[in-house]
Amino acid sequence: MGGCCDDPIVLSIFRQAARCQDVQTVVRYNQRGVGASSGCKSLWGAQDMADATALCQHILTMHNGPTHLHLVGYSWGACVAAHAAQLQHVTAFVGISPVTGGLASFFLRTRRHLSQLPLILPKMLILGDRDQFSSVASLQKVFGSEQSGKNQQDLAVPQTEHIPACFVIMTDCDHFYINQRKEMAEKVLQFCSKQFANQTKL
Repeated sequence: MGGCCDDPIVLSIFRQAARCQDVQTVVRYNQRGVGASSGCKSLWGAQDMADATALCQHILTMHNGPTHLHLVGYSWGACVAAHAAQLQHVTAFVGISPVTGGLASFFLRTRRHLSQLPLILPKMLILGDRDQFSSVASLQKVFGSEQSGKNQQDLAVPQTEHIPACFVIMTDCDHFYINQRKEMAEKVLQFCSKQFANQTKL
């Protein structure tokens, strides 16, 4: 819920992406009312979704900027990114530990937000098997009967009319990925790199 670009998990992914040769531009930002960002946090996140979409649109208009975007969101950020993922030029989505269990999921309306993801969008969901705010079962329930696999090695997603979500469950890991952030970030970039390769072949 912090929406802070200096979150340790956000930083881990940012640094990993910045070193990846397949990545042209890496952007992280503070949500409204966080850090140097002006404004106030919205109760249900409507403004967060609008801001994320506007940021993506701005990046796509940058001179010599990217023509396609991969969106990565952690916890509440996964819900925010799911709305921006509806943009035409978003070609992959990674959700890290979206809150899908208990009362927190009800108040955050997680299922409603994640349902915004286009069916044809390649997407990966990462979750620790000891997550305090979610579970493998609740996450799979959000995405119906889509395929899952514990620590699966092949993260490439086939290009079909309905692309099932790729699940990666990290063992002995909670919501905060303590001592496993580097491994988690590597899985994110591995997935994104394979999507870059798939798009090059199209």
